[in-house]
Amino acid sequence: MEPIRLSDALVMELQKVMIKYDQRAEDDGIAAQYFAAVIGYSLSQQSFSSNQKKEFLNQLFEFSNHVLLDCEPDQSSMPEQQVAMGKWCPGDA
Repeated sequence: MEPIRLSDALVMELQKVMIKYDQRAEDDGIAAQYFAAVIGYSLSQQSFSSNQKKEFLNQLFEFSNHVLLDCEPDQSSMPEQQVAMGKWCPGDA
């Protein structure tokens, strides 16, 4: 089986389609909810048994997790976050 061709361009085009239907999908969190909802909706339309649908959904979750880990920026190359305390106001040096 040939691997899928996931790219930034594909994801952006899909998000543009979502935005046509719901402007809130400009928010990446809302767009992610739409992606998840489409998976659930698509599975609900299949003629598999309920158990098969749940198993397939679990497999898709695992696949999504692998994609996340593969595509997430390498945390070791990112600068270490520092804890900040206090309040900054404009004009503070």
